[in-house]
Amino acid sequence: MKRLSKVLFCIGTGFTLAAIAYVLSGELDRLSNDGEANSEVALLAITFYWILGSFVCWALAVWPEKWKQLALLAFSTGLCTVLLEAGLAWLNPSLALREFEFLRSSRQHHVLLPEAAYDLGRFEGKHISVQTNSDRLRTEYSKRSFRKYENRVVCLGDSFTFGAWVDGEESYPAQLENKLRQLSHENVAVLNAGMLSYSPVLHRELLFNTLMQYEPTVVTLMLDCTDIGDDYHYLKDYDRFRENGPFAGEILSRPTPHFGALWRLAKPVHPILLAPIELLQRLNGNHVPHDPLDYYHFEIPVDGAIETDRFFIYRHPLTKTRPFFDKTYSVISEIAEMCKVNGVPFVLFIAPRYHHWSAMESPENWERSVYGETLEHQNAIFDFFDEMAKESEFEIINLLPAFQKTEEFPLVFRTDPHWNSAGNRFVAGQVASVLLKRELVNGIEAK
Repeated sequence: MKRLSKVLFCIGTGFTLAAIAYVLSGELDRLSNDGEANSEVALLAITFYWILGSFVCWALAVWPEKWKQLALLAFSTGLCTVLLEAGLAWLNPSLALREFEFLRSSRQHHVLLPEAAYDLGRFEGKHISVQTNSDRLRTEYSKRSFRKYENRVVCLGDSFTFGAWVDGEESYPAQLENKLRQLSHENVAVLNAGMLSYSPVLHRELLFNTLMQYEPTVVTLMLDCTDIGDDYHYLKDYDRFRENGPFAGEILSRPTPHFGALWRLAKPVHPILLAPIELLQRLNGNHVPHDPLDYYHFEIPVDGAIETDRFFIYRHPLTKTRPFFDKTYSVISEIAEMCKVNGVPFVLFIAPRYHHWSAMESPENWERSVYGETLEHQNAIFDFFDEMAKESEFEIINLLPAFQKTEEFPLVFRTDPHWNSAGNRFVAGQVASVLLKRELVNGIEAK
């Protein structure tokens, strides 16, 4: 056993020295398909795994004499780990959940894991969790359970529909379901098909790939001001003739491993521990790392200037931004046509941001500086879609007047532009009113 451990130690040390020399030579980037590798993390990972390997070699060498001590060490370490994990999960249940992250997808650009419980984070004093179904949506419905209802409403949208920083039951689709049941009867279900950072381009793919299998009886889309820029951004990478999907990269990237609360606490050393896995992924020629904030890192040429964020529509007149609105409208029209072909009514809602109706909402909004010094053209989105509503084959509802008339306050978080629980409830009421007045929720008689 000692001879074997010495041989293994020498081989491991030789590989370690060779790996260190390779990293120091500056050639490490050649092993990464995107040409970027962190040499410091690589050296730390090599050192860590050499120490771990050396310990294994030592344990093999002394096993015949010290097997009882080593077995006791392994047992006590395992027991302490289990007890500590259980204690942390009891004291802080959210810490035991998987940390929220997107997976890169060649079909949908970015998605969540199916049947997963996520910790979205702590926000304004409250922990927010996210539970997904088998289709990666924030809902408890499966296709089968959803189709049991006579009236099936599917709500498309971005983070405002998803319910950023509120629990699932506080999101507007969930509150819409409650509202419709209060105003009518129980035979109605509402599916939250919103996803953070989605825009009509991605809604179209989701509807075609997944949502039509839920057999909706009505589809709504909640359009946000950022969707115009997001569509431009996503379309730059969009190619419907790609073999595995319209977006570059592998069919689905691998999720970050998750082993519980202790693993979450060890996050600072994750890059070191996961370096071998990361290297294997980067050796894959299809690997495209997903940056969850990549929509803050793109360029849009507008009226001779290069804009670098999605709020360029606030800073330029509609005469200059119309081509971008036209493109988004054409994508939405494709969504409406897909619904029409399947005999499903479609309604587009145009949602305002808090600054469109109030100077008091969200006084500490972290994103405010991105909007620009002036918001001279912030209403261009409403001007455009009010114009389109006159000729559109599908219904377009501008929600700005409703927000301007309400005296409810606050409807938005103090430090973030998303709707709080009351804001989601207000929107749910507006959407419910439209669906009932247009008799788009079929077979329901008002109580």
